[in-house]
Amino acid sequence: MKVVGFYTNGTTYEREAGLLMASLARVGMSYEIAAVDDRGSWDKNVAVKPQFLLSARERIRGPIVYIDVDAFVHEDCSEYFDGLGSQGYDFGAHWFAGPGKGHNFLENCGCVSGGKCTREHRLLSGTLFFGDTDAAFNLLSLWVGYNREAASVGWQAGGGQRNLWAIVKSQGRHLKQAYLPGRYCYVFDKAQGYPKGEPRIIEHTIASRDNRGPKPKGRRRKSTRRARIQELERRF
Repeated sequence: MKVVGFYTNGTTYEREAGLLMASLARVGMSYEIAAVDDRGSWDKNVAVKPQFLLSARERIRGPIVYIDVDAFVHEDCSEYFDGLGSQGYDFGAHWFAGPGKGHNFLENCGCVSGGKCTREHRLLSGTLFFGDTDAAFNLLSLWVGYNREAASVGWQAGGGQRNLWAIVKSQGRHLKQAYLPGRYCYVFDKAQGYPKGEPRIIEHTIASRDNRGPKPKGRRRKSTRRARIQELERRF
C-alpha cells in the first residue's frame, strides 16, 4: 500500500506536510505527498481532493491510503491497510460516532443498507482507504462529478466531505466497505469521541480551524492545536 496526500504551495500547509512526511519516514511507510497550486481559498483547495485521488488511483497499483497533510502517523499501519486490500475491500473511512452513539460505526446501520437510520454517524474524510478495484475507481469518479456539479451552483464549505458521505450511502451494497476504527482517524482534541484507551495511530490536528475563519472558541482551539503540533515536532 502507499500513502498519498497533497498540500498547497505557498500556504501554511507546506509546514503541515513536512511534519506528516517526517512521521511517515520515521515509521517506514511508503508515501507520495504532492504539491499543488493554491486556488485562492480553503474551499477551492479542498475541492482538489477527489480529482487528486482519482488520478492516484489510475496511476498507482495496490491499495492507497489518503491522509490529510495536517496529520501525524505514530505507528506503521501498512499491515492493516494491506490486509484490507487483500480482502478485497473497495473503500474505508472512519464514521465518527462519539459516546452517545457507541463510538464505533455499526455495519448493520440502516443508513448504509438503505433503511431508516436512528444512529446517524458522520463520515470523516481525513483518512480514506481505496482498494485497487473497479468499485473504488467508480466511487472516485462519482465524487469528482458530484463536486463539479456542486461547484457549478455555488460551493459550500465542507461540501467535499458531505458529498462523499452522500455518495457512499447511495452506493450501499455496491461497495465492500471497511469501517476504520477511530485510531486511524483520531481528532487530536476529541478524546471523548473515542473508546477509552483508543490508541492514536493516525492523528489529525485539523488545520482548517486556522484557515476557515473565526468560530466560537476558535482562539482557544487554535492555541491548543499549535501546542499539540509543537509537541509532535519535538519528536524529531
